[in-house]
Amino acid sequence: MDIIRTLLIISLLAITSACSSYNTYSSGQMAAEPVSYLYFSGNITGAEVSIDDAPSFMVTKAGAKQQYKVTPGKHTIVVTKQGQVVVQRNVLLGDGHEKEINIPQ
Repeated sequence: MDIIRTLLIISLLAITSACSSYNTYSSGQMAAEPVSYLYFSGNITGAEVSIDDAPSFMVTKAGAKQQYKVTPGKHTIVVTKQGQVVVQRNVLLGDGHEKEINIPQ
């Protein structure tokens, strides 16, 4: 009985040590920082954008190839023209995702 118990313990130790000895080596490469993108379409003339109550900025470029970087996550986008809110939208962006914000006439 002691031999079986000893063999069982040795077997369990061998199995658990083999399973836990995975490679934790880091190659030293930097992972890209997560980023998402917004782009604007429609009538961008005079459009001012605020994201999450951050300081606003003027939209100077439009179209899918003219993107603004934002962090992934939930954001509130507010677009104003001449002091009037023309777009107010809550968006949820994943890493690498793009979202179009259409600005009406």
